[in-house]
Amino acid sequence: MYKKLLYLFILIVLIGCKEKLTKVVKYYDNGSIERIYFLDSDSVKQGEVKIYFSNNRIKLKGKYRDGSFSDTIYHYRDEDKNIVETQNYYFNNGTYLYKDFYINGKIKQEGLSNKNDQRIGLWKNYDKDGNHHFTKEYKIIDGKEHVNQMWVTLPTGDTLTEGASIRYHFDKNKLQLTDSIYAFFQTDVSSFVLEDQEKTTVSVVLPKDYTQANFVPDFSNQPKDPDEKDGIPIIKIKSLKEHPNPMAVLQNPIDTTNYKKTVAFYWKPKRAGKDTIRGYFKEKLTLVDESKPIQLDKDQDSIITSYTKQIFFEFPVEVTKD
Repeated sequence: MYKKLLYLFILIVLIGCKEKLTKVVKYYDNGSIERIYFLDSDSVKQGEVKIYFSNNRIKLKGKYRDGSFSDTIYHYRDEDKNIVETQNYYFNNGTYLYKDFYINGKIKQEGLSNKNDQRIGLWKNYDKDGNHHFTKEYKIIDGKEHVNQMWVTLPTGDTLTEGASIRYHFDKNKLQLTDSIYAFFQTDVSSFVLEDQEKTTVSVVLPKDYTQANFVPDFSNQPKDPDEKDGIPIIKIKSLKEHPNPMAVLQNPIDTTNYKKTVAFYWKPKRAGKDTIRGYFKEKLTLVDESKPIQLDKDQDSIITSYTKQIFFEFPVEVTKD
């Protein structure tokens, strides 16, 4: 009996504490409703919200929680049929899943955005018939939204030679302090057209001593110029074509048939605990004036210009002492 009375008392208190919301209605100059939402006693938006076009058609429908959008927010086209144009699903950490749609209702693209409305992770794009067209991988680099990789596909699933991507793997993510990780990188789709690919070189760039300074998640401390005057010191691991003994690095000869576009190496940890290997795969095209001799110093008069494409990666690891 005592438990029942205690439960009833708590229930009454909770009901009594439930805050009454104030309804707010705003209007266009023509007298039609522009939006409806609710405020709590601290004038913070809570609960349902509806926004309208000036012709009374619904423009947005969703919910607020503590002044921010919550759950699913629908944006509608200015059409009689109330066709959804975009849809955002908000998570508690401020990120949201974004989708937008063609006028026929088929999905156009979908992907994740952060609280600053920057795209992150994999974004899939579709044609008007609903077929997957291409995928872009986004990362936040130096505070800015960056297209890291791109894969273009046919409805059959075949990949077209457009975009830029790599394939890579680390052979383990858990290891002992006395062990090492085997890493393999290879150009999947080059950043450059076919006639220029013979002039390209590839490398993997890592922090020189990650126990002292690692790349931060948005790589804002990466070197900003070739002389490394800005950013942390780095090491460049060149392609197998430039390695004196490629077979000594490869775990298995079938890993590659193209040494020129492949980088392989062993990464040895220097500290125990959870960590992240961060770096980038660099593809570089250098155009030279073949009428001039190539100079060995850094002021090479024969170089006309060079172009680079960096594909950033990160790989979580856990290192134990024994």
